[in-house]
Amino acid sequence: MAIRLPSLRSHEGFDRRVWTLFYGRIISSLGFSVVMPFLSIYLHVEMGISMTAVGVVLLISAVVGALGQIVGGELADIIGRRKIMIIAMAARCMMFLGLAYVISGGADILVITIMISMSSLAGSFFEPATNALVADVVEPKKRLEAYGLLRIGGNVGWTLGPLLGGLLSMISYPFLFIISAAATGTVSVIVFLFVAESISAGSKRQKLSLRDLGRLKDDHRFLAFCMISVPLFMMFGQMASSYAVFSTDVIGISNAELGYLYALNGLMVVFMQFPISRSINHYRMTRVMAAGSLLYAMGYGLVGLTPGLGEAPPSWFYSPGFLYLAVCMFVVTLGEMVVSPSSMTLVAKMSPERERGRYQGMYGLVSNFGFSAGPFFGGLLYDRFTGDPVLMWLGIGSFGLIAALGFLGLGRTLPQKTDRIDENDG
Repeated sequence: MAIRLPSLRSHEGFDRRVWTLFYGRIISSLGFSVVMPFLSIYLHVEMGISMTAVGVVLLISAVVGALGQIVGGELADIIGRRKIMIIAMAARCMMFLGLAYVISGGADILVITIMISMSSLAGSFFEPATNALVADVVEPKKRLEAYGLLRIGGNVGWTLGPLLGGLLSMISYPFLFIISAAATGTVSVIVFLFVAESISAGSKRQKLSLRDLGRLKDDHRFLAFCMISVPLFMMFGQMASSYAVFSTDVIGISNAELGYLYALNGLMVVFMQFPISRSINHYRMTRVMAAGSLLYAMGYGLVGLTPGLGEAPPSWFYSPGFLYLAVCMFVVTLGEMVVSPSSMTLVAKMSPERERGRYQGMYGLVSNFGFSAGPFFGGLLYDRFTGDPVLMWLGIGSFGLIAALGFLGLGRTLPQKTDRIDENDG
């Protein structure tokens, strides 16, 4: 039975469980971001495999995670949000410990791929359960800010993790996975002690039914939303893969400086997410997501111009190109702050109450598919256009343009009640 936290009151008036997940998100994100931005660098630089092969490794792990998202969403509706979150984080803790062991022993790429995939599978159960719990306990008009709050928590961790990882990666890569294991294990304990179940026994579905799952194909607007989101998430996937390797291997910034760029991303979300969430609360979500997709396209599209700065006089404070990459990160993060909470809120608006976990899981499957396809295609572009980075990054930026056009088209078919946050669910 969950322990009740002391009164945690704020001007936002969120349920205590949302605040507990906020603190848990800080810890889990710190553990995840300690290692993930540097995983591609480890595989490419330390193990000497090509960026296409790095993309394949991430593709396999993310496809496994994508399947886990839909299963995790189904199980969250059947056995409850709380149990799934506890099991997911405990299992991921064990996988990170296993990765620390096999990397320290010089395991081959096949073993590492399997372990990373199992970690992705364990972690993928957590997100749909978390998002469904927020939809359960937060009124519709406050959900955008609630999802924004969780993003702030995640980015507090994302601010600290890469800074720590950038320094520790110069000493020991296995130790990064030990930190990740400690963080995810801590989150499992926090959920066990402090998060009560959000759905009653009568509200749970009784069994996992592939036939019921197949009914999602009849929700054409939701499926269209999922398909349009794929190229958007393909850009999301560049940050810890192509962007990381390009910045260090081509531009020549250090791992520590890469950590500073990720810290900029996290700090922006921490201090700007709530104001941005409030400012977009009265617009149609599809238009908001189109605008965010264009910001993503602009931010990544401009990365290809960075090598041209290599001939400029060295910065007095940072290596050449760092400040330009920081500007690109600033634009990308603006798009991220607009898109991420809006997408989760729109999924919650589109989903029936008894199927929130299912819908969140399906959208998680789509997001993981985009995350996995992103590094794969990014790796192909990286290897193909090594000598022409402008074309490489314009190709990556085009994903955002495709998504923006798709969201604008979808908005013409969605009723205002679904597409606006300030409209009641009824």
